[in-house]
Amino acid sequence: MAVLNPPRTLPGLGRAIVNHLLEARRAPTEDELLATFKPEGLNQGAQASGGLLNTISSLRAINVLKTAGDGTLQLGDRLPSTKVPFDRAQFRRVLQEHVFDLRRDGDVWAGQPGEGHTSGARDLNRALTWVLAQDALGQPLSWTDNVQTLQAQQFLTGSNASWAITNDTRWLANVRWALALGLATTSMMKDKNGIVPLPVVAVADAVSRVPADRYSVHDFLVSLGRAVPVLHGGSLRSGLVSVLGSDPDPGVTEDCADSSVGQSLRILEDQGRLQFETLPDAEGIRLSRSDATRQTHVIVKQGGKK
Repeated sequence: MAVLNPPRTLPGLGRAIVNHLLEARRAPTEDELLATFKPEGLNQGAQASGGLLNTISSLRAINVLKTAGDGTLQLGDRLPSTKVPFDRAQFRRVLQEHVFDLRRDGDVWAGQPGEGHTSGARDLNRALTWVLAQDALGQPLSWTDNVQTLQAQQFLTGSNASWAITNDTRWLANVRWALALGLATTSMMKDKNGIVPLPVVAVADAVSRVPADRYSVHDFLVSLGRAVPVLHGGSLRSGLVSVLGSDPDPGVTEDCADSSVGQSLRILEDQGRLQFETLPDAEGIRLSRSDATRQTHVIVKQGGKK
């Protein structure tokens, strides 16, 4: 099973499915769940149930859902024990935990035969890692404008079989997952469709788990990469760099923080979640290639503007 292969997977629908199962008196079969979400007589089109069925398949691939021996659809074993429906932020963190399960997926850049190459979230993590390695200060990413060209340049081949994202169908599914996971935003540029690799929400989720304290900026960035492995400093990003031979992000190339991370941290600073300081006798890093000074420490605060 793969996450991106079902063409109509809708991660946002996953929360409704999971919350329904939480509140159900008994575990339904897939057909019973389908009858609940799409009652008989509602949209008789042949593809009407595709979004629901594809979403179930994707959530099953990352162990958010499972099919029991009796054919019923149940919650995965590692879901938090709760009797209260998940809100949007809580479910986003559930998805993050299950997508970034590297114990399940191993090295996603190591080739595997057959379906093993896309099992778990391997295909999704390759796609997300590539997206987050692009310039957050550059043009929005869209399949027709630049994604194909950038992949051909970076993977040094026009054969899409070697790319992180092999076709437009998987690209569209990846866009939905990137937004649901808090790893990207939609373009705000006039006449420029696409997404921007700006993971403010996912970085904020990771920061919320860090105790309020003062950290060296390098230690903080390492912990951030460990929490969100598709970011610079994470193992998934390191694997991509090994495949490409170099890091494609211009910030990293110019000895700065990765552009996606640097921009996200600046936004969280504006929101009052973080504070940066520079000490003349400490090692630091520029958060942006436009910065003149190097930040040496991060002060993590609780709260801040929402």
